[in-house]
Amino acid sequence: MERIPEPELMEEKEQVISYDEADFSEGEVNLINQINHYLLRKDISLNEQDLIVDLGCGPGNISEKLAIKWPNTEVVGIDGSKEMILRAEYNKSISTNQKKLKNLSYICSDIKDIKSNNFLLKKRISLLVSNSLIHHITNLEDFFNTIKNLSSNITVNFHKDLKRPLDEKSAQGLKAQFSTKYNEILTNDYYASLRASFTFKELKNFILENDLSSLDVFEDGNKYLIVYGNV
Repeated sequence: MERIPEPELMEEKEQVISYDEADFSEGEVNLINQINHYLLRKDISLNEQDLIVDLGCGPGNISEKLAIKWPNTEVVGIDGSKEMILRAEYNKSISTNQKKLKNLSYICSDIKDIKSNNFLLKKRISLLVSNSLIHHITNLEDFFNTIKNLSSNITVNFHKDLKRPLDEKSAQGLKAQFSTKYNEILTNDYYASLRASFTFKELKNFILENDLSSLDVFEDGNKYLIVYGNV
C-alpha cells in the first residue's frame, strides 16, 4: 500500500476531543514499560538533572505518565497544535495526580522550530520520546533532523509509531477492529494514520542511508514500529 501523508497537526476541536476522550491507557502503559526496560538494560537512571521531552504530546497522556514514572526529572510535552496543548494543560489541572505533575510543563511549538526555543536550552535532553508522531511528519528528513538537533551524546531516543499495512485489505481489517472500540471520527483518523505511516523497510533504509546507524528500528508486534538509540 502506498503512503498517503495526512495533515501534520491535529487542530480540529472535534478531533482533539475524540482523541482525548478515548482510552489508550493500555498502549500508553506498555510504552512507559518499554522505555523503562530499555533504560534499565542500558543501566541508565534518571534524576533531577535530567530533562525528558515528549514530542507530539497531544493531550498529555504520555507526558503525565512520564512525569509520574520519573518524578525527580523535568518533563516537557511539546505539540504544534494549540488545541492539543490547551487540552493537555486542562487535563493536568483536573488530574487526580496533580500533586505528582509539578515537574511537567507544556510548550506549543512546531517540532521543526523547537531547537530555537530557549526553554529547552536550560538542560540537555536525557530522554526524547514520541508516540504516534512520525506518521504525522510529511518528510522523514524533518523528523530525524529534529531529533538530531535536540539530541546530545547523553540523549536516549525512543519513538513508537504505527506500521503501515501491506495492502488495503489489511488496513480495512485493522480499521474494522478499531471501530468496535472507538467512534467514527477517531476510526477515520486511525485509518488515515495507517495510510500515512511508514514501513519497517522505509525507516530502516532511511537510517542506513543517512548516517544514523546508532539508531535502530524494531517491529513491535504486527501493528507498531519503534525507533530507538542515540543519534
